[in-house]
Amino acid sequence: MENLTARVLEYQRSQTGLEGLVAEIAPRVLHYPRRRFGWDEDACSEFYLFFHPRLLRVLCRFRDQGKPFESYLSSVLHWQARSFSHQRKKDEQAWAMGFRLEPAAAPEPDEVHDPAWSPAPRRLASPRLRIADRRSLLFLVLKCCRRLQPEHLAAAAAATGVEPHRLADLVDRLRAGLEPAEQRLATLRERRNRAFSQARLLEAELAGRPDPGPAERLRLRLAAANRRMAAAIERMARVRRDPTNREVARVLGVPKGTVDCGLFWLKRRLSPGYDPDRERSA
Repeated sequence: MENLTARVLEYQRSQTGLEGLVAEIAPRVLHYPRRRFGWDEDACSEFYLFFHPRLLRVLCRFRDQGKPFESYLSSVLHWQARSFSHQRKKDEQAWAMGFRLEPAAAPEPDEVHDPAWSPAPRRLASPRLRIADRRSLLFLVLKCCRRLQPEHLAAAAAATGVEPHRLADLVDRLRAGLEPAEQRLATLRERRNRAFSQARLLEAELAGRPDPGPAERLRLRLAAANRRMAAAIERMARVRRDPTNREVARVLGVPKGTVDCGLFWLKRRLSPGYDPDRERSA
């Protein structure tokens, strides 16, 4: 690690060797949240995209005070990861609201009895999105494929510029990949419900005030049932509900980094606090 510290100091003096430094530091940045906080692959990719523009400032601001560059980098990553996590929670709210559908247009009074009248197709309510963002919007639609209803398919296809049959095929392929997770979720849900029912029955038996010996055995069984229920709930929370960025990239035939970048910037634009002028000056 002394070699890396020396290379950073040499870069500060000569302004050469930046490409090699970034290539060596980038994997550390990408994998740091997984090692430190247990984040999934998609969250780690988003954090890397968030941190990458700041990497040059980190290299320039390092000062040799007896500690290696890795120690300085770790402290910066820790602070930035906490800041990113806080902001990501806010962005997730905008993410959930960014993919919504406006109600179909109501008929005019003189059109109510017109047999040729049909409701106007519903469209995605995304006033902040530009035409250039359609590909990113497609990534968002595919990430939300599990919640995409058939009546929303035409509106999603029109907004993303993809043929409806092509979009339906992509959605079906991603849903097929989620079937093992759905089966796992159903199994855990049944396990949780059985433990819950057993716990309620044991509580009812304990309410009858049995003898001390049987009561102690009932309490032990009740504690075991509660542990099984808590374990099932914890495992249910870890079951993924949506396709990963890697799976979306695979069905589209594009690099995973393209999906990472598209979703990252789309979520930034959907954020209420997004300021493009400030982003360009950062």
